[in-house]
Amino acid sequence: MIGQVDVAYIAEIEAWRQAREEALRAPDSWLALTGLFFLTEGTVTVGSAAECDVQLPPSAPAHLGTLAFRNGQATLHVTTETPVFADGARAGTLALTDNRGGAPTLVTVGSVTFFIHHVGGHFAVRVRDSQNPAIAAFPGCDWFPVKPEYRVVGRLVRHASMLEVPIRTVVNTPMTYPSVGWVEFTLHDRSLRLLAREGGAGQLGFVLRDATAGQETYAQARFLGAELLADDTVVLDFNKAYNPPCAFTPYATCPLPPPENILPVRIEAGERTPRAVQL
Repeated sequence: MIGQVDVAYIAEIEAWRQAREEALRAPDSWLALTGLFFLTEGTVTVGSAAECDVQLPPSAPAHLGTLAFRNGQATLHVTTETPVFADGARAGTLALTDNRGGAPTLVTVGSVTFFIHHVGGHFAVRVRDSQNPAIAAFPGCDWFPVKPEYRVVGRLVRHASMLEVPIRTVVNTPMTYPSVGWVEFTLHDRSLRLLAREGGAGQLGFVLRDATAGQETYAQARFLGAELLADDTVVLDFNKAYNPPCAFTPYATCPLPPPENILPVRIEAGERTPRAVQL
């Protein structure tokens, strides 16, 4: 018989999972991505026509304009008569701010938006469509049953200073994993530890892989957030382990886990491999 505490806990996890699925159905979610086009020095064409270098969805103008990229700066020149907007203002010719500061210039035409994405020293045009059929076709996430035993308490052992761990992304670009320390914990009667990175106020974040990867769970990695208490106690709840964006779209640039975060145990909790989408 499930106790009252377990019932409340399971309900909390189910509500968290429902919120995650609702976020994936949002018009600006990862499922809205329709393209990722890496830039090299020179000028490329932008539009929905088959010959365009930066391919926009069919609802966009066939030839929206050109994009000149030089010395890390992209400049858009709009040639279509269809209204195109940059951060809400009618666009003509303008330099585009990339996402390194957190707020890239958003170029919008109808339901289509694109911006300059920086990853691992490379620049790309990331395209999304709020009407992308993948959003409506999303069947929901596939989850392991909630298991309270996968909620464990560990402790953060801080590094003397921030440790920049070199990793790769799914598109094979370099990235660093800024770690604040190790979180040591016990699971399946084994002493384990994970490299943690800051995840916001009172939170830590992890990119990890376990022995279910490539079988029950997504092969590349899963993400996990954890509560960090004032005494450096850490609450790890693997029932909230979730898939990275690259599990849902080929146009994401997700980090792969550092080797230290590849766990030798099976974690049969959290999100499973995504269900197939029927478009």
